[in-house]
Amino acid sequence: MTMSFLDKAKEKATQLTQAAKEKVDDIKDDRKVDDLLDDIGRIIFRQRTEGAQPDDDATIDGIVAQLKELDAKGANVLDKPAPPAEPASAPAPEQAATLPPPPPPPAG
Repeated sequence: MTMSFLDKAKEKATQLTQAAKEKVDDIKDDRKVDDLLDDIGRIIFRQRTEGAQPDDDATIDGIVAQLKELDAKGANVLDKPAPPAEPASAPAPEQAATLPPPPPPPAG
């Protein structure tokens, strides 16, 4: 009976270890995707501001090939991170005129 419990515990630990390894691999792949997309962005920015370099097309082709491999493995290549929340905007001028004035500060 004890052996059965230990076997189940060992199996569960193995499953958890494998799940953790897969999560770490996913995070590494996502970081690699971000790095590669940053590289493409830098190349394009340089092309637009300083001009193209002779090896730009080959470099971009290599980066795209790596991104395709990561995409095939299930990495989020085209998914954008959630945009930051927009700050609350001030009321429109016509709304501001209809709002009551703020209360006076407490006396004291």
